[in-house]
Amino acid sequence: MLAATALLGGCATAADEAKRQAASDRELAEALEGYTPGRTLDCIDPTFAGGPQLVGDSLLYRPSRGTLYRNVVAPNCPGFRGDQVVVAELYGSRICRNDRFRLVQRGGGGIPSAYCRFGPFVEYKKDR
Repeated sequence: MLAATALLGGCATAADEAKRQAASDRELAEALEGYTPGRTLDCIDPTFAGGPQLVGDSLLYRPSRGTLYRNVVAPNCPGFRGDQVVVAELYGSRICRNDRFRLVQRGGGGIPSAYCRFGPFVEYKKDR
């Protein structure tokens, strides 16, 4: 009986993760609706980047009305959720691929996450 309960618990976790991933995918699709992907960049200028907004496995920066940058965070970023704030460590004047950041709870409190790394930045332009 105990073994069956453990198996059911594992199934529920996988089902919950699948639901969470599907919701993240929908949220990202909605955020990118009306935009077309363009070039991939290693760095962006944070002074014009605005944001970021955490959506799914991505960070979205909106420097202007018709442009946004999607950063697909490097794998294994723990606790990546939309209710957190990104605290980046800059090594120069730009945010670049492989720069590190941590996530902290909005409003203070809590312990910062382990370090995460930025991935490449994909530029998206608003469809005309």
